[in-house]
Amino acid sequence: MKKALAFILILVLLLLSGCKIKSYTPEIPLSFETNATVKSGDFSYDCKISKNDRCVTVTVLSTYAKDMVMIYDGKNLDFVYNSFSYQIDGSNFEKTNTAIVIYEVLDFINSATELNAKKIDGGYKYQGKISIGDFTLIQNDDNSLKSLSVPLAEYKIEFNNKK
Repeated sequence: MKKALAFILILVLLLLSGCKIKSYTPEIPLSFETNATVKSGDFSYDCKISKNDRCVTVTVLSTYAKDMVMIYDGKNLDFVYNSFSYQIDGSNFEKTNTAIVIYEVLDFINSATELNAKKIDGGYKYQGKISIGDFTLIQNDDNSLKSLSVPLAEYKIEFNNKK
């Protein structure tokens, strides 16, 4: 009788341990710096993307605009190139600007009342809507960003997280 009771207890414990619900809480980093390739329609360029708690900075690494810096803080878009500097109201500028897109996506995710993240092989998938359309952001298991796409705008960013 004692052996049967012990067996039943062990069986119950094994069954309960198998019923544990696995939870995950991905985090979008509040600040990061990474290289990326941006594709917008037939045009593409390499850049460095930096994010801090105030703004997104994009430095162009290829094309004739090499070394141009774009900084977006949610309101104003600053352009810096050599000694030239210009600021424009972000609401009056092309919404496919990389600094604006990254800012809007991260703002959408960080301000969402319910996180729309799904666990996928190798990371997480976020979906939402920004000014240029519905987006999909893929994040690696280590919380680094992998890719961002806005199919309706023919817009895609491939993040390169190699150190």
